[in-house]
Amino acid sequence: MKHLLKILVALSALLPISAYAQHATGPDALIARMNEHGVFNKIEIAANIGTTGLGLEVASPMTEWAKLRAGVDWMPNFTVPMTFGMESYIDGKINDKFDKIQDLMRKISGMEIDKNIKMDSKPTMTIFRLLVDVYPFKANRHWHFTAGFFVGGNCVGKSINRMDEMPSLLALNMYDRIYQKITSDEFLDEIIDEPIFGNIYLDPEIAMELQDKMLELGKLGVHVGDYKDGKPYMMMPDKDGTVSAKAKVNRFRPYLGFGYGGALSADGKWQASFDAGVQFWGGVPKVVTHDGTVLNDLDNLRGKVGEYMDLMKLVPVYPTIDFRISYRF
Repeated sequence: MKHLLKILVALSALLPISAYAQHATGPDALIARMNEHGVFNKIEIAANIGTTGLGLEVASPMTEWAKLRAGVDWMPNFTVPMTFGMESYIDGKINDKFDKIQDLMRKISGMEIDKNIKMDSKPTMTIFRLLVDVYPFKANRHWHFTAGFFVGGNCVGKSINRMDEMPSLLALNMYDRIYQKITSDEFLDEIIDEPIFGNIYLDPEIAMELQDKMLELGKLGVHVGDYKDGKPYMMMPDKDGTVSAKAKVNRFRPYLGFGYGGALSADGKWQASFDAGVQFWGGVPKVVTHDGTVLNDLDNLRGKVGEYMDLMKLVPVYPTIDFRISYRF
């Protein structure tokens, strides 16, 4: 479909010029005939606002019944807050030991682990558009149908923890390392063979009590959702102490739509139009966390992310609506 659209756009631009060239006897005659039939004899500069954000566009007629438009759109920065709960678990089952783990980390490190981790989600769309408007009604030049494509990065949105959550996430990483160390099979042997400080050795009975205590408390993580088998997906921070996710779609997105427009000024130089259509961005966006987990494959997603995922499943194409004001030179 990608190559087909490119060929159609190229042919729609070349065919009328080729037809005029058959009757032309030279470059001047060709230009004269192109001007006579309105081919690329005017330039429109436009600004638009809509579901793709803010944009700038350049347009010019290709024939009496078609116009070529090219532009770029970018989404202004805004954030949507989300919250995930931190929970403890043993053997893939949530338990109620978070408060005890929180108290333990406070005593041994002075670090506080918050129960809730706040994240900010924001769009990251900057896209190029190439569209062809077709005016099929000779008696009514207000209506047009549009085909073309949008091209941009495959990441259309991302979420990352707030900066004030970094201490909690770093404390979570610390607890995870402590847990892995103390509950490992080699822990007791290392304690017996190696001093913990200078010539001081830890009593094996105390080491066993510490290991049993950690096993009782369980692991700790950010509970985002559940796997298909019912086990919880517990997201752990990256090495730098951050948690994040990205929504990904195809870079190349065919577009189909329609629009209505007309003159704002008596001389017709100022124009306004309204367009509506859809971008085919390759199905439901795939949301991938920093550890490579695809949230689309999970059940019982928590908080706002669950609501957003349910909404995205209903919209496998991106509704594109914008309002455009242009000036014709």
